[in-house]
Amino acid sequence: MSRGEILAAYAEVIIRTGVNLQKGQPLLIRTEVVQREFAQALAREAYRRGAPLVSVLYSDGVLGRMRMDETLEDGYLDYVPSFTEFQYSKYVEDGWTSVSLRGPEDPDVMEGADPERMGRAGKAASMTMRGFLKSVSANRITWNVCLFPTEAWARSILGDTGDWERDIWEVLIPILRLDRKDPAAAWLEHDAELKRRAAHMNRARYDGIRFVGPGTDLFIGMQPNRRFEGGRAKSTAGVPFFPNIPTEEIFSTPDHARTSGRVTCTRPVEVLGSQVEGAWFRFENGSVVEFGAEKNAGLLEQYLDFDEGAKALGEVALVDISSPIYRSGMVFRNILFDENASCHIALGNGYADCIDGGTEMTEEELKQTRCNSSLVHTDFMIGSDAVSVFGVRSDGREEPVMKNGSFVI
Repeated sequence: MSRGEILAAYAEVIIRTGVNLQKGQPLLIRTEVVQREFAQALAREAYRRGAPLVSVLYSDGVLGRMRMDETLEDGYLDYVPSFTEFQYSKYVEDGWTSVSLRGPEDPDVMEGADPERMGRAGKAASMTMRGFLKSVSANRITWNVCLFPTEAWARSILGDTGDWERDIWEVLIPILRLDRKDPAAAWLEHDAELKRRAAHMNRARYDGIRFVGPGTDLFIGMQPNRRFEGGRAKSTAGVPFFPNIPTEEIFSTPDHARTSGRVTCTRPVEVLGSQVEGAWFRFENGSVVEFGAEKNAGLLEQYLDFDEGAKALGEVALVDISSPIYRSGMVFRNILFDENASCHIALGNGYADCIDGGTEMTEEELKQTRCNSSLVHTDFMIGSDAVSVFGVRSDGREEPVMKNGSFVI
């Protein structure tokens, strides 16, 4: 495929199948300035499908790092423009759709920054965006998270390569199903298999899920009103959409008070802008009581101190090692891809749409059903071909769900 063909096919996948933009619906794109070309491709496709307006909000990683290093007083990092919360509430009220376009100009731009300063600025931004993110997690709007490769990101995962663009697209095209005759339709076919797996888990209604593998023996409690979701979601207006492309997971919201045991992470993860490697956690009564990491353990400490909910689980997800992302054998240094390579858990906010009637519940009602509430949500990968998963019945009986990383259901 030529570069122009890739841009057009990928933009169609995101607009037609990802957010499923409806005629007359405005589109919000949030991305870095380096993504201007693909943002334009998305805008072109959106206008052709009936968007009255496409608005792009650009960020700059270098300016973000500059703020961490050069701001005179720590207290200034608490500042967020007063109009921000109102602005994002209007995107929801006015029925926009949202694309969060990832792909950093410099994946290491935050390496070595003061973790306390990063935590302070991140917390202030998260508090301001809380209402918008709650609306997104409740599917009040259609939304999608996707990625377009940059040279620095591609070289950080490929290593020495002559033609980085050719080489990275050789990896990404099958993962994104752009090699299919109709890539947008291919994602709908894939959705059917994810729905089949989720349906099995929903029929079983396990009391808990247990992960067993090297350095891992973790029990995650569930609730009878929990549902596994996967692939396409549906907005509160009834519009189907893919929250993530690519996606290989089925996921649910645990009982945040019933996690126990130890778990070892199997892949690096970005926390507060930098890579954490070799992380592990020990849980008691639902909360992290011990943790560590081989690299950037201090960022984990800052993350866990965001609020009480940052220490508990908001998501458990199952991913088969037949995932093309896992089969690539690569670590992508991006959560969108790496979370779809293996089973994972998320510390932080839970998903209301994984609870029967959850999208209509108030925050207090969600709290009563033990859905975790937090300003943050970060996935930590815990699956591999050495990790097995069991569904646990209320009487303690265990039934195999995955063996050595592969579904047996």
